[in-house]
Amino acid sequence: MQRINKVVVAGAGLMGASIAQSFPHYGYETVVYSNQEQDFERARQVIANCQNTLVENNVLSAQESRRIQDSISYRADPNCFHGADLVIEAIPEIYDIKADFFQMISGLLSPESIVATNTSAISIQELAKNMTNPERFCGTHWLNPPHIIPLVEIIPSTITSPGVVDILVKLLTGMGKEPVVLKKDIRGFLSNRLQFALLREASYLVESGVATPEDIDRTLKFGNGIRYSCSGPFKIVDFGGVAVFNSVANYLYPELSNQTEGCSLLEQMVQKGNNGISTGRGFYDYTPQSAVQEEQERDQKMLLLLNQ
Repeated sequence: MQRINKVVVAGAGLMGASIAQSFPHYGYETVVYSNQEQDFERARQVIANCQNTLVENNVLSAQESRRIQDSISYRADPNCFHGADLVIEAIPEIYDIKADFFQMISGLLSPESIVATNTSAISIQELAKNMTNPERFCGTHWLNPPHIIPLVEIIPSTITSPGVVDILVKLLTGMGKEPVVLKKDIRGFLSNRLQFALLREASYLVESGVATPEDIDRTLKFGNGIRYSCSGPFKIVDFGGVAVFNSVANYLYPELSNQTEGCSLLEQMVQKGNNGISTGRGFYDYTPQSAVQEEQERDQKMLLLLNQ
């Protein structure tokens, strides 16, 4: 991957900071960009917390972790995009903000620079319209926590150069990731469409009085989730028998939620200001100390699973 030397991650929030720390370990010059200097203190803390967990679980040595953290630079000056071979955008999930950003950096990058957006659902085709040389534009959807989860979805537009996709696949594979290339740009891509299909049914079951959020989480954590991490839905069908799953689908599909509006369960919580771990209350309650501890425990479990 001689072509990629300098990587600029735009966005100093949770995802931007977490994505950025993945690159220095593999020798890439890494810059975190934000238009607000005050964002960098939290970004450094996010990275430090993530790195501590990696060191405690013997994924990295303390020396290597320190080198990674020290090698990341933080810039509020758009001129940091000069010389960038790869830009990964991880700014707020609002189309107009992203559009303005892509228009701004288009004049700062060389025509060969690759630009990737970490959007969770916005059309890659629509975002590409804001770029000069849109053939070098692509989607790369990382999942939280991105420094641990191997999956990265690569979503090309209809005019993305195949060479750009090839470079991203080789780059990510070389970093120990598991890139999946979508055949077409579709809203929500793969992981979020699957995640929200499950969330829709889970919310329906809670609102229908069938189970509590805690018991639904337990069902996934100690049942389906274990199977999915080892096999995936189609391999599970093969193991269980296609005929059996076909019979169950015939009588169960009509019973599943087909709600096409937003989730009222989530909307009610948003209206109350209960935004989850960031506010101390969501479906569960958190203190500042327990929030950090639970994130660390989650990361430890993921690392143990991946090391099997």
